[in-house]
Amino acid sequence: MVAGRVICFLAHLLTISIVCLSYALGFQTIAAQPGNANRKASASTTKLQMVRNIDLPEAIVFYGVESMMEHSSSGDDDASSLMLRPGVVRLINECLDVGTAAILLSEEPDASEISARQLFLSACDLSLDATASSNIQKIIGGHDNQVLHFRTLNSHFVCPPASESEEESSDDQTDEEDESIEFYNLQSNGRSPSPAFLLDSLRSVIIDPRGFGGSSGFGRGQWVEPRRSPMTARTVVFIAGDWVSKNGNDVAEGEERSTVKDRCAASRAAGCRVIYLENLTSDENLPVSVEDDTDAMSLCDAVIDSFGNDNAREIQPVSLDAISTPGDYWLNPPNPRDDVGNGVAVDEIVEYFRTEREMEDALSDSGCVVFDNDVADEEISEDEMAAILADLDAL
Repeated sequence: MVAGRVICFLAHLLTISIVCLSYALGFQTIAAQPGNANRKASASTTKLQMVRNIDLPEAIVFYGVESMMEHSSSGDDDASSLMLRPGVVRLINECLDVGTAAILLSEEPDASEISARQLFLSACDLSLDATASSNIQKIIGGHDNQVLHFRTLNSHFVCPPASESEEESSDDQTDEEDESIEFYNLQSNGRSPSPAFLLDSLRSVIIDPRGFGGSSGFGRGQWVEPRRSPMTARTVVFIAGDWVSKNGNDVAEGEERSTVKDRCAASRAAGCRVIYLENLTSDENLPVSVEDDTDAMSLCDAVIDSFGNDNAREIQPVSLDAISTPGDYWLNPPNPRDDVGNGVAVDEIVEYFRTEREMEDALSDSGCVVFDNDVADEEISEDEMAAILADLDAL
């Protein structure tokens, strides 16, 4: 009898220990309730629950005017006929709501930040009604709180303030921020396919990082990180096909202009996600046509035909939730990679293009002529070749 009682006591003690251990590990024990005939009695049922962190984009980049604007059917092939793509204002308003930065990059040789800003305002006048236009000042607002930033190859990149206003930040904090951010400042030598221009543009803006949690604020903690530049792994770049004029004017061509494939390669090398805007419709009334590059599409993480529309109540193909990590188009953050997917060192890529372009500029300034063996072989006549072979036979 004593042995039986000892065994029974040890069995109860073991059961209690297992239940306590289950609660300590975060499991939930569901025991069968007596008197419930429809429920099977069981020792315990465990269920593990977790919250997956969803990272909203910290920055969206419109690489090239083509990715944000399009020509109207009633205009010419110049800047006066440009209007915003449908869905752009809605997407930027989402950035305004959650603190995501938006950047318009222009690689035109003569473009400046002021001209890019005026181009955006002119496109807004052709695209928006009076009600929608009232929100534009919030988008392009002041220097400290603006959502949409404009960067060109002629921009001089400087460190942004560490706090929302210079009065709130001490001199020590500002100096520390200046030392932590480095710029390439290569101007035209940093254009795509070099990632220098894109990286400098991202480092020149400041955001308030969001805490851990789900999308749309679910389970999100307070902002505890200091203000900093957007991370490339949480940056999404939009790229569209080049414009080709139907009237013979120079719209998308030029010696100093990078192609759409170059922009895709630069975005991948910088470690960003890339979305290509495909042109599926052909409007005969448009003054320009859009040439899609299938090779460039293969370098992108997703291909879409539009941003959707500006109605925030409708389901859209592109929203900040859709391009989150994980989201509708990918699961994990990217790493800097080349055209075939191999990992690359960003600084080495930037240095390679800087050296090559500086060498090309030096050769063009000095008037040097590089000897081309292929051209030289084509200029050798048959008689000269016969003479050379005769000399070789003599040896």
